[in-house]
Amino acid sequence: MRKQLLLVLILSLMLAVTACGTSGGGGGSEADGDETVTFQATILEINEGYYLVEPVEGSTELNSADRITVPVTNMNPSPEPEAGDVLEIEYDGSIAESYPAQITNVYSISVVE
Repeated sequence: MRKQLLLVLILSLMLAVTACGTSGGGGGSEADGDETVTFQATILEINEGYYLVEPVEGSTELNSADRITVPVTNMNPSPEPEAGDVLEIEYDGSIAESYPAQITNVYSISVVE
């Protein structure tokens, strides 16, 4: 009887540890390791130090948030973006769940349209 109880406890502990160690698909875009994620978004506002953007239709990021702030870092210098332009943003895959949502680790930003 003790062996069975011990076996059940060990299996329960292993299940709990395994469940806590997996990354779920709940509520945000996320990349593993050194992967990068790229998406397109329309500039809604240009503020000092960041853009407020809206992901384009069909974008995975649109499932996380309809408004995202993106810091103006690693921006290709030409052409100068304006409100209404479409940007291509490459980042680490992490989106902070606030409103508006936030991307902090940007690898590159370029104007598409």
